[in-house]
Amino acid sequence: MAGQRYFPPLHGRIECEKCDIASTCPSCGKYQRDRRDVTFTSGRCPGLPDKKGFVDKSQRELYAEAVPLVHAQSCVGGLTLFLTLPGERRRRRVYRTKSGFWYFREKGEGRSYSKRCINFQRLQSREAVLREMALLRTDYCMFRAVVEDYCV
Repeated sequence: MAGQRYFPPLHGRIECEKCDIASTCPSCGKYQRDRRDVTFTSGRCPGLPDKKGFVDKSQRELYAEAVPLVHAQSCVGGLTLFLTLPGERRRRRVYRTKSGFWYFREKGEGRSYSKRCINFQRLQSREAVLREMALLRTDYCMFRAVVEDYCV
């Protein structure tokens, strides 16, 4: 954990004392700093993403370097999901198995690929992702992902 930046959890209490920019943060100590439905100028923490997954412009690159993100885009052809991992420039396509696991392909030794599992915000199906995007009235969202230690 040493050397990593603090980004607040999506739900729960924000611990301003762990943040690097706590001394200059305009939201530090405000009661609205943990609300994802208000803007940064209204007091939301700059490191906390809004409902669509976007953080303050000054924090975007640092956020992408610290947290795995799933980018969801709804278009005419359906839903497209990509994963960006910290420290890597390449985006990876996200797939779903028939048994309900989300995964991305990771190159192993030689020419073999393994299917590494990921979870993001308890969304279990493509329909759930599309429903979440419809609630937010958007065609592009970002979700925090957790890369699991197991493969499918």
